[in-house]
Amino acid sequence: MALLIRGDVSGPMNSRTPRRRRPGYSDYVLALIGAVTAVLILFDVGGESVAGAKLLVILAIPGWALVRWFRDVDPVARLIFTVVAGATAFALVAALMGWLQVWNPRPAAVGIMLVSAAALLVPLPPGARAAAPQLPRPAIRTYAPWLVLLAAMILWGFSLGSTNPRLGDLGLLAAFPVTWYLALALVVALCIWSIVRNDANSGWFTGASITGLVAILYSSAGLLTDVPRLPWTYKHIAVTDLIQTTGQFNPDIDIYNRWPGFFLFSAFLGESSGYKDAMAYAGWAEPVFALINVVLVLAIARTLTKNPRIYWTSTLVFALSNWLNQNYYSPQAFAYTLHLTMCLVILTFLRGDPAPWAVRIEERLSRRLSREAPVQEEIRTYSRRQQALAIAAVLVLQAMIVMSHQLTPYLAILGLFPLFLARYFKPAWLAPALLVMALLYLLPNAEFVKDKYGLLSGFDFLANAGYKSSSGSAAPSLFAGRWLAREALALSLFTALLAGLGFIRNFRRGNVRTTLIVGTLAATPIVGLFGTSYGGEGRLRVFMFALPWLAIGAAWLFWSGKLPGRKAIVGAASAISVMAVLFTAVYFQNEANVRVSAADVTASRWLDSNVRRGDAVVETTYHLPLLVGPHYAFYLRNGQLVSVAAKLHNPAQPFTGDDMLAYVDRTRSAAQLRPSDRVFVVVSDLQQRTSTGVLRQFPEDVMVPLEHDLEVARGTELVFENKSVRIYEVSRADWGK
Repeated sequence: MALLIRGDVSGPMNSRTPRRRRPGYSDYVLALIGAVTAVLILFDVGGESVAGAKLLVILAIPGWALVRWFRDVDPVARLIFTVVAGATAFALVAALMGWLQVWNPRPAAVGIMLVSAAALLVPLPPGARAAAPQLPRPAIRTYAPWLVLLAAMILWGFSLGSTNPRLGDLGLLAAFPVTWYLALALVVALCIWSIVRNDANSGWFTGASITGLVAILYSSAGLLTDVPRLPWTYKHIAVTDLIQTTGQFNPDIDIYNRWPGFFLFSAFLGESSGYKDAMAYAGWAEPVFALINVVLVLAIARTLTKNPRIYWTSTLVFALSNWLNQNYYSPQAFAYTLHLTMCLVILTFLRGDPAPWAVRIEERLSRRLSREAPVQEEIRTYSRRQQALAIAAVLVLQAMIVMSHQLTPYLAILGLFPLFLARYFKPAWLAPALLVMALLYLLPNAEFVKDKYGLLSGFDFLANAGYKSSSGSAAPSLFAGRWLAREALALSLFTALLAGLGFIRNFRRGNVRTTLIVGTLAATPIVGLFGTSYGGEGRLRVFMFALPWLAIGAAWLFWSGKLPGRKAIVGAASAISVMAVLFTAVYFQNEANVRVSAADVTASRWLDSNVRRGDAVVETTYHLPLLVGPHYAFYLRNGQLVSVAAKLHNPAQPFTGDDMLAYVDRTRSAAQLRPSDRVFVVVSDLQQRTSTGVLRQFPEDVMVPLEHDLEVARGTELVFENKSVRIYEVSRADWGK
C-alpha cells in the first residue's frame, strides 16, 4: 500500500480550504449597470429625461457594493443600509470636494460608480447563499387582498384628478373628493387586517399596504402642485443652486453655508444624475424621506422583537403620527434620516452586556413591576471586523449629521449617551467621540450662532416649550387654524399615552432590558428643552426624535402578550383608526396657508436673475419664496430684503408708497446700509388668498393704497407680471417727480 506523506498538512488529508464564493449573475448585471451609468454621467447623456433612473442607480449600486458583505443581517436592514450607504458615500465625497474647494462632481461620481462596479465583482467569503423568499400560492384568497389594494391605489390616483383646486379654511380636507377618503379608508383597513391576520404570506402584503398608505398621505398634496408646495423649501433650493452654480459655499453668507453638508450632497447628486436645478427633484423629498424613515423604523423594530405584529404596528403608528411636516427638502430631514440609520447600526451591531449597576437597576425593576420572569434576550453576535466597520459607519454618519444640521447631533447624543454609559451599547468611548465631533464643529461657528440666534434660550423649560418672541408676543404658528393646534396636540398626546402604557405592559411581561433601551431613547429628547427653544420649534423636534420609540411602545401595548385576544385586536384597530383621522385633519387642513404656486416661483426666479448688489427688495407677504436662486445672497440681509407685511394689518392707517420708502430707508440705516437707488416691490395675490384663509393675515383691500401709488407715481415701472404676482421697480431718483 502506497503512503502519501505531506509535511505541510496537519489534519485529514481530504480537508480543503473553503473557496470564496464567486459573484452571481445579479452581481455581474449590477456591475454592468454601474459601469453604463458611469459612462452616462461622464458624458452627461440623456439630461433630465433619464436623471431619475441615474439617481436610483447612484443610490443603489455603491450601497450594495458595501452591504453585500453583511450576509447575516436582517433583510429589511440590508435594504435600508443599501440606500443610505450609497447616499452617505456621495455625501462624504461631496463634503471633501466642498471643503477642499475642488468641485468636480461628474468625474468624482464616475469614480465612485466604477469603484462600486469593480467591488461587485470581488468574490465574497465562503458561506451559504440566502434562500430565495417563497411566493404565496396562486389562490383567490391569497391574491384577493392584493386586488383590493390595487383598486384602492387606482381610486386614489383618479381622485387626485377630481380634487378642487380652490382651497379655503379647511385646506385640502374640503377639496378632496369622497373617493380620496374611500381609498384612504381601504388602505388603512388593509394595513390593520394584514397585521391582525399575520400568516406566513402577510409580510409582503403588509409592507405593500403601508407603502401605499405612505404614498397617499405624504404625496397627495405634492402631486397637486407643479412646484414644491412649502415656502421654506425654496431657500434650501437657493443654497443648493448657489453651490451647483459656483462650485463652492461661502460661510460669510448665512448659517446654511456654515453647515453645508446637505447642500453639498444635494448639489453633487443633482449634477451627477443630470438635474441642473434642485427644483426638479426637491418636491419628491417629502414622500421619499417619509418612506425611507418608515422602513428605518421597521428595521429598528425588527432588531428588538421577532413578533411581526409589533414591528408592523410600530411602523404603522410612526407613519400615522408623524404630522410635523418635516420631510420636505431640508437639512433636518436629511440629518434625521441619518440619525435613524445610526440608531439602526448601533442596535444591530453594537449591542453589549450592561454594566453591573445597570443590571442591578434591571433586577429591581423586574422585582417591582414584572409579573413574569425576566426575558433573556438573544443578541446576535458579529465578528470584530463587522463591528469595526459598524463603528466607522457610525462615525461617518455623525460627521455628515454634524456638517448638515445644528440641532440633530445633540438630540441624537441625548438618547445614546446614557445607553453607552450603561454599556448597553459598545464601545463606551463612542458616545464621547460623537459629542466631541459635534462640539469641535460648533466651536469655530459659535460666535456666529451666538450673534445671530443665541446659543441657548435659557434654562427655563416651560418658556422653551411654549416659545415667546423677544417682543413678548407669541410666535406665529402655522397651526393657528380652527381646531388645528388642538388636533395636533391630541395626536401627539394620544401617541405618547399609548406608548407609556405599552412601556408599562412590556415591563410587566418581563422585557425589562428592551423597555429600558427604548424608553430611554423616547424620553431623553425632552431634556433639550432645558437649553433651547430652537426658534419656537424645540417642542416639535422633541416629539420628532421621540416618535420612533413611542411608536414601538404603542405596539407593545397591544401585542406584547403571547396570543392576541379580541380586546387587543379591537383596541389596536380603534387606535390606528383614530390616528388616521387625526393625522389627515392635521396634515391637510393648513394647505391654503402654506402652498406656493408656480406663478409665485416664476416671479421669484425673475427677481433672482435681475436684482443686483445694492438693490432693495420689498416683500408684502410672509410666504412668497423670494430666496429661490443662486443670487439670493444679494438680498438676504435685513435691509436688503425688507418686509412690510407687518405694516399691512391696520386698514385705519393706509400704508402708502411714501410710507414704504421711508420704512425701507429706516431699515437700511439700522442695518448700516446706504440708501438704495433701486427698490423692487413684490405684490402677490397671496394677500387676497390669505385674507379669507385660516391665518387671516391681511384685511381685505389693504394693498389698494400702496399699489395705487406704485401704479401712478413717477419713477415706478411694472417690470414683471403674471397671473398672481406683480413686481414694480422704483427709481429713488425719480420717485414722485
